[in-house]
Amino acid sequence: MDNYLYRCQYCGKDYKPNRRKKQKYCSNSCRTRAFVTKNSTGLSIVKKETEKKEPLKIEKMSLAGVGNAAAGTLAVNALTSLFTSEENKPATKKDIQNLIGSLKQRYYPVMNIPITQDGSKAYYDMETKNIVYLKSRWL
Repeated sequence: MDNYLYRCQYCGKDYKPNRRKKQKYCSNSCRTRAFVTKNSTGLSIVKKETEKKEPLKIEKMSLAGVGNAAAGTLAVNALTSLFTSEENKPATKKDIQNLIGSLKQRYYPVMNIPITQDGSKAYYDMETKNIVYLKSRWL
């Protein structure tokens, strides 16, 4: 074994190698980092420069920011309701209740079946799910 120190090809530290002339890095982490850096950039890194990382700046929420967000949301909703036609707006609970309320009839006229000779019209019965012929005085 060698009695002198080698210099790590990634971080630049001096180290005593465990294997003779085969070991280029001081640790497995330096060896792995050098491999990743080499493969991501295509260049071999001789020495890693120490960079000072600034701590993350956490932005605080302000009342003005909340107000601006609320005003923006209101403006978008107002413009959307102005420029959206009535048939393209989503159905509300009241719209669905009105629709169900209007479907509570039992008989609905069938428009494409002509009136019979005795004067009765074709109606669709919602309870029995059949077509029935009724005279108009019974409805």
